[in-house]
Amino acid sequence: MSVPTSDHSPSAATVAGAQRPRVLISILNWNGLQKTLTCLESLKDQRASTPADVTTLVIDNGSRNDEAAALSAALASTDVVLKCLPNNLGFTGGHNVAIKMAIEEGYDFIWLLNNDAKVTPGTLRELVAEIQQHPRCGVVSPILRDIDDGTVARCVNTHEWDKRCSRRILDIEEARRFQEEHPLETWVDGTAVLFRVSALKEVGLLDDRLFAYYDDNEIGVRLAARGWSSRCVFTATVLHENRKKLEEFPSYLSYLLQRNELLFYYANTPPKYRSLLWLRLMDKAWFDASRFHQYGLEGHSKAAMLGIYDFMKGNFGPPAHDRPVPASMYALRAAAGLFYNIKNTPMRLKKRLAAR
Repeated sequence: MSVPTSDHSPSAATVAGAQRPRVLISILNWNGLQKTLTCLESLKDQRASTPADVTTLVIDNGSRNDEAAALSAALASTDVVLKCLPNNLGFTGGHNVAIKMAIEEGYDFIWLLNNDAKVTPGTLRELVAEIQQHPRCGVVSPILRDIDDGTVARCVNTHEWDKRCSRRILDIEEARRFQEEHPLETWVDGTAVLFRVSALKEVGLLDDRLFAYYDDNEIGVRLAARGWSSRCVFTATVLHENRKKLEEFPSYLSYLLQRNELLFYYANTPPKYRSLLWLRLMDKAWFDASRFHQYGLEGHSKAAMLGIYDFMKGNFGPPAHDRPVPASMYALRAAAGLFYNIKNTPMRLKKRLAAR
């Protein structure tokens, strides 16, 4: 696999002439020892190639005792700082521990990095150079490429509020144009994001209600509201695992995605797009839950229904997908399924007639 790297980019000279910033790298581990060690191995060149004072922090997010002990032993002879938490605080809670540390100890930037990511040479240097060149930039991300085939998996994103969804711009030239023309409408994925600590100090920590997923959407909106832009750095690359099929996703993911999608759009949709917002959000949510059921993915359907239920009840935080679904939710799913069957009947007939 051939993936572009950034070993010889001229932008590094800009950083070299500036005062050395302090950078904290935060990596979460939750029963993922080998992935974490592989991620750390890919970081070995970053300190030498980046004109910055870099500290690497690994936060064990409530792993099993044997996992935490093995991680501690593996890092004992390194300069990586290890902090072990008694419970899994999720992406938001775990990284918030690091963000608080960065604020309290006077770091300039904090790099939140997934432990299943592999960093290509020169990436941190490019991220620091880019964010220093744009004083009102609050967060930057490298291009995220599929770890298997190197294709662009994530680049620049924007919210399409009228459709209550995100548009992912994967064409690099289009992405360049969009973020230059719409700096406050751009947001970047949370897989490998470098934040300006002063921006986080102004807008606040990651939203702990989310636990994981939609946290990058949410912090991007909060930054933009205060005039901080988000940027993709096209000279930097991080490789990342990407699940290809829904069957590969754990059911707790469907719970978190459903609950957090509802929370994000209900809390952040601009006033001009809020007409009938509750009904529109529920329409999409019940369509998804019904579709999972129709396709035989009952575990995902139940998790989605619980996500809907907890959003309506205002229950947030860690996933609570492994419990009985209230009977009323099954009744609503049945009604929703009947509604969508009736709604889609004309389209099915049209397709059958066209096929004759």
